[in-house]
Amino acid sequence: MTPPLHPSRRQLFTLAAATAAAAGLAPATAASAAPARHLEDEPDFGPNVFVYDPSTPAAEIQSTVDQLFARQEHNEMGTDRYAVLFKPGRYEVNARLGYYTTVAGLGEHPDDVEIHGAVRVVGQPDPNSPAGISALTNFWRSAENLAITPTDWSNQWAVSQASPMRRVHVKGILWLEPGNGGYSSGGFIADSKVDGITINGSQQQWLTRDSELGGDWTNGVWNQVFSGVLGAPAQGFPNPPYTTLPTSPVTREKPYLFVDAAGRWRVAVPGLRRDTAGTSWAAGGGTTRSLPLRDFFIARPSHDAQRINRELARGRHLLLTPGVYRLDRALRVIHPGTVVLGLGMPSLAPTGG
Repeated sequence: MTPPLHPSRRQLFTLAAATAAAAGLAPATAASAAPARHLEDEPDFGPNVFVYDPSTPAAEIQSTVDQLFARQEHNEMGTDRYAVLFKPGRYEVNARLGYYTTVAGLGEHPDDVEIHGAVRVVGQPDPNSPAGISALTNFWRSAENLAITPTDWSNQWAVSQASPMRRVHVKGILWLEPGNGGYSSGGFIADSKVDGITINGSQQQWLTRDSELGGDWTNGVWNQVFSGVLGAPAQGFPNPPYTTLPTSPVTREKPYLFVDAAGRWRVAVPGLRRDTAGTSWAAGGGTTRSLPLRDFFIARPSHDAQRINRELARGRHLLLTPGVYRLDRALRVIHPGTVVLGLGMPSLAPTGG
């Protein structure tokens, strides 16, 4: 009898099968693909969420992230969405992120998940750029709630809009441009710490909020904004183009999924904060309220708006798994304090205009 697949192996097979089908290849036989087994203690996020723990072979994780990047590198207008989640522990992985891809840790603290290698975004060939490379269309991807120790000279994050880095600890140099002075068009860092210098380079604009910089922030084209950032450069706009606020007036960080010390899945719900500077998770940051995942309706793109609204009306929170949700009506969040959290850049698309 073929043994049941480990959840990550099952999902890797699903991705490989989908890729093969898209390429017109013959599907795997039943003998080579055991039926998917849903573990009672593991939530079912669907085939586009990959969950790993430190016991997973590094080669398997690397194969998955490489396949995802190959699929998503140029898939700017596609409908595929993915999330790669790491339980607490140390991993050797070099993850390049393409469109609609999230890499996130599942610890209560960013340092609970240690990535030795990189979680990076690289530039794309651009014949219109004097450098021959740019990051002008590197949208729609994110890194969250983990620590990165670069094994190269830096961790490159050459992005433009809608590609946030949240709750990340970069234990080294952070590099925000594609290289050779290639164009790049702005991004967002929040609740993060960079131990080394940050090479902004060709970024036209950038917003960094409630974070900590251990080294210099270099360069800047049009406008670089720092709000509540320890170690930020001094106010200098327009030359240099730095706008620096000592604190952020009112903030609330994004909720995040984590696995607690007992192995239970929960969603942290950060509270409202006023006049803040630095990360929320630094020493003395206090505790964060959390909710059990069982209080959430785990939605799939196959669920229609009527079903999702029914669950919201019952008082459940909402977790949207990766994909495009085609909705014939608005989602109605009627209970105060409801959490709506997405994994892997899900998209809500109205079918009626």
